[in-house]
Amino acid sequence: MIKIPCIIIYILIFFLKIYLENNIKKILFTILALGFSLIVLSGCQTREDSSDWLQGDWYSKDWNVTYTIIKQDENDWEIRDGEHPIAKCSQEYIDDKDSKEILLIDKKGIEFHITPIDKSHIKFQQVSKDGTLGTTDAVEFVKKQY
Repeated sequence: MIKIPCIIIYILIFFLKIYLENNIKKILFTILALGFSLIVLSGCQTREDSSDWLQGDWYSKDWNVTYTIIKQDENDWEIRDGEHPIAKCSQEYIDDKDSKEILLIDKKGIEFHITPIDKSHIKFQQVSKDGTLGTTDAVEFVKKQY
């Protein structure tokens, strides 16, 4: 009599094992699919095509100057030295995936190359049109925190 319940228990364990193995595979697949979806969605949300971080006051120790960079609308920017406008620019995007450079171009053709170093530091370079003066070395600016 003892052997029959043991056989029944073994059969029940066998079917339970098959049931759990099939469901565990489904559960694991579902968890992996959800995890992958969350990674893709979070990657899309944190993608920084936005250059809003650039707005604000930036100080250069090398030049001893503070520039205020103002985003006026989606693609129009203004660079100011205190109350004096330096340039009104339109934003051009660099197509290189590896480059994080932002290119601002004013109506006179002067280019402002801005490359983020980290959240509070940028490299800033002014490049004038061919044949005109005004090209500078790349200078580091630090974002002022208030």
